[in-house]
Amino acid sequence: MKAPIGCAVIGYGPLHNFGWAHSAWIEATPELSLLAVCDLDPARTAAAKEAFPHIRTYNDVAEVWADGEVELVSIVTPHFTHCPLAVQAFAAGKHVVVEKAMCLSVAEATQMIEAGKRARRTLAVHHNRRHDGNFRRIREIVGSGAIGEVFEIELYAGGYGPFRHGWYSEKAKSGGAFYFWGPHAVDWVLALIPERIVGVNGYFHNRVWHEITNEDQVRATIRFANGCAADVTWSHIAAIGKPLWRILGTKGGILDTGANAIPGYEKGIRGPVGGSLTLVTYEGGERKEEQVPYLESDWDTYWQGVADHLLRGGPVPVSGEAGRRTIGVFEAAERSSQTGQTEQVPYE
Repeated sequence: MKAPIGCAVIGYGPLHNFGWAHSAWIEATPELSLLAVCDLDPARTAAAKEAFPHIRTYNDVAEVWADGEVELVSIVTPHFTHCPLAVQAFAAGKHVVVEKAMCLSVAEATQMIEAGKRARRTLAVHHNRRHDGNFRRIREIVGSGAIGEVFEIELYAGGYGPFRHGWYSEKAKSGGAFYFWGPHAVDWVLALIPERIVGVNGYFHNRVWHEITNEDQVRATIRFANGCAADVTWSHIAAIGKPLWRILGTKGGILDTGANAIPGYEKGIRGPVGGSLTLVTYEGGERKEEQVPYLESDWDTYWQGVADHLLRGGPVPVSGEAGRRTIGVFEAAERSSQTGQTEQVPYE
């Protein structure tokens, strides 16, 4: 394969700005070339053409599969379409980047992985929010050993109010409440703690917003082989909130309240430094507390990683197997909420 790699974005819907963002990140990567955008709605492909005048537009994915210049597709469509579109793309000989959530089930994730292997094509999951400035800083601090061995993580987001958010609110299409913010949260935890998962407990609630098919609140506690425990919650019935991040280590801890939003996501190639977190360390019995600024959000680095993989054999930025682990946590948590027991995650 030679640079630039011809790319197409499938899905340019009005919800959020993901289609534009994927297109812009591809455009900003010198070894990738945005050739086309496909959407079922002609109004959306017209919007894509206005933003990126040089591209060709399609309203049927069959036209993308038939385009011999397109070598890589980025799938930015509702979750329930990810698996069938990825399998079709592989059958057409395309490499695939798929938005998170990767798909609806471990079975679908496995189907996608195996289809990519049969076609000898790459599957990458778009967990690019590993590149958020606050998470980059957290990962740097944890990796430096400044807070010692991490043994507890709490990660929380939510509030009180019904979740009316298009197809994201429909469990059959989205996968459930965990599949909105949860792909970020669980992927962050798994990236921080590269250990075998030994069990997941889940707590799912349908208590208030009965007109919506998604759950009102979902929570997963994840236990790792090294003894670390992580607690991830997403809620729409939380009358009182909690910090976004609370991480405890044997020599200190990290607190990120989440009050500082990551600026520029879905609107820019990179996000400027914004906000800070609290770092507490103990050395020689002395407590030290400091405010540490976030790093820049370098989301385009993910796409350079895709190019590096395809052109030079570098690692896949986030493999299908890594994406499947996240889906496995969701499934185990939901099973646990039904059985009342600790459940296992497959493919560990």
